[in-house]
Amino acid sequence: MARNINSQHKNKRGEYVNFGISWLLDHHRAKEGQRRGVVDDLNLKPGDTVLDLGCGPGLWTSLLAEKVGPAGRVVGLDSDTDFIRYASENITDLYEQIIEFHEGDFRSIPFEDDSFDLVLFGNCFSYVADHQKVFEEQKRVTKKGGRIAVKDFEGSVLVVHPIEPLLTLKVITAAAKGLKESPPDPPFDNFSGQKLRDLLLKASLKKVSTASYAVQMVPPLTPEAKRYITCNAKWYADKGRHYLLEEDFKQWQACFDPASEEYILDSEGFYFCMLEILAIGEV
Repeated sequence: MARNINSQHKNKRGEYVNFGISWLLDHHRAKEGQRRGVVDDLNLKPGDTVLDLGCGPGLWTSLLAEKVGPAGRVVGLDSDTDFIRYASENITDLYEQIIEFHEGDFRSIPFEDDSFDLVLFGNCFSYVADHQKVFEEQKRVTKKGGRIAVKDFEGSVLVVHPIEPLLTLKVITAAAKGLKESPPDPPFDNFSGQKLRDLLLKASLKKVSTASYAVQMVPPLTPEAKRYITCNAKWYADKGRHYLLEEDFKQWQACFDPASEEYILDSEGFYFCMLEILAIGEV
């Protein structure tokens, strides 16, 4: 949800690079096991050609390459120059021959018709308003009988124990009100996951299937998981700030503040869960 948290990271040559990707790296490392399960469910075959559309810094791309290599090909495309540079500099030696990255717009994909066996559009529809135009481009570059897979989170599902469910629901509702009353520019839909199946059907894709993934995190939490959960919680509170009572806002904030007596991420009974949804259709 937040892509503007800056920190330093090393590329494979040991050089430091400054990109706004710390959120994405924490997000990926905290969920890597679950993400491998998503890639398994794509049922890729050795030799397949895959487009990782909206690839960001390439964190999914190597997972896809594991499934299609060494005879396959995975192409990452993103409009962010820094993400593409980072992704290109961090391809593992094992996949250098089958992965390539390009800068480009997913609304005007710079590849020929019928180029890919599968297009993966991950965590991107939340930023899209013109869904059907984007689907038309994806359909154009997908081979006849090939597949389009879209994955996104569903922000209405958030479980954080031992926070009282009533408080969590207040925060989710407040964030929803904030997004509706003051729509972000560029657009952002925190509740895109539930819409994916309907969007694929409206795009006239065939054999549409869905799968949902409950992403759980329990102690002992890695530093990446703690940062991910904390940033996630802060985002909800910030978006709903004007629709929350002051006491609710402060109580929620205290639960994620390591300096507070109310801090919960180190408690033995802590439990975090959110929902991600994958929808796949055939062209």
